[in-house]
Amino acid sequence: MGYTVPSWVIPGTYLENLRFLEDKSFIQGVEFLFFIYDDNVQSLLDREWAEIQRYRRRFTFTVHLPDVLSKTHENLIVQLLPLIRHYILHPGPPENREAQARLMGSWFERFGIHRFLVENTVPGGLEALLPYMPPETPLCMDTGHLLLEGKNPAHFFKRYRNRIQEIHLHDIDREKAAADSRLPDHRSLCKNAFWFQELALELVNFSGIINLEVFSWEEVCTSIAVMES
Repeated sequence: MGYTVPSWVIPGTYLENLRFLEDKSFIQGVEFLFFIYDDNVQSLLDREWAEIQRYRRRFTFTVHLPDVLSKTHENLIVQLLPLIRHYILHPGPPENREAQARLMGSWFERFGIHRFLVENTVPGGLEALLPYMPPETPLCMDTGHLLLEGKNPAHFFKRYRNRIQEIHLHDIDREKAAADSRLPDHRSLCKNAFWFQELALELVNFSGIINLEVFSWEEVCTSIAVMES
C-alpha cells in the first residue's frame, strides 16, 4: 500500500521534505500544507517551484489550503493547478457560511468541483456548510477532528462513504498534548484503539487517498507499522 504524508515530516522547506521522501517508495503522495499563507510562504514557494515540479511523476500532490479562505488564495490555486490532484477546504466561522459557500462555489465553477474536498473540522462545521454546497461536493474525512468531538470515524465513513475521497488518518492523545504542548490530534496511530480497528474494516475497499497526517517521520513510521500489522 502507498501512503500520502504532509509536506512537513522533517524540519525544513517543501523541497527539503520532498528530497527526504524521494527514495521511500512506500510514500506515494505528499500533501502541501498552507496552514499559513503570506508573502514569505509565497516567496519560498516561488524559489523552490522549478525543482518541486520535477517531482510531478514521483508523487501525487494534494494541497491543504488555509483554514480561513480568501479570494487571494485563488493565486495559489492557479499556480499549483498543473501539479495538484485536489485541494482540501476547511469550513470557516459559522457566521460566514453563505459568503464562504459563494467563494467555494466560484472556485468549483472555474476549476471544477472535483478539484476540491471539504473537510470536517470544528464541531458541526461541515454539517452547517453542506446545505449551501452542491450535493456532489467531495469530502475529506479527518479522524482526529472526529475523535476530539467524541464521534466514531467508522460511523462518519459509512454515512458519507460515496463522497469521501481522502482520509486524514491520525489519532489523538490528550495526555501527551498536556506534556509537550502540541495539538492533541495529529498523533500516530495506535493498533489497539477500537475506533481504528472498526474503521480499518471499512477501508478494505477504499480507493481514495489515505493521508497519514502526522508531523514527524517517526510518527509516520509508527502509523505505517500499525496499518500493516
